Amino acid sequence: VITLEPKLEQILLQSMQKAGQGNDDGILLEPGMAEQLQRSLADMVQRQEMQGKPAILLVAGPIRNMMARFVRYAAPGAQVLSYQEIPDSKQVTIVATVGQN
Repeated sequence: VITLEPKLEQILLQSMQKAGQGNDDGILLEPGMAEQLQRSLADMVQRQEMQGKPAILLVAGPIRNMMARFVRYAAPGAQVLSYQEIPDSKQVTIVATVGQN
């Protein structure tokens, strides 16, 4: 799975709250940050797909819907799940983290 760097995930959560969109309808992101996030996600998803592995982005529950819409444009082949959707009996391997250099 692909995850978000914790600081980036926190920024997204705070931006969503500032936008007053607690219902996942939107987020306020600096255009440069949104573009970088889009490029990073597309690159990581492409690497996963080239290896024949599913591209899954794992995020915090409150930003799942917003990130699913965002990923639909950045990397249409990827799936977005929240941590809560992964059963305790499942083990996941993090292969990439968006926001880490």
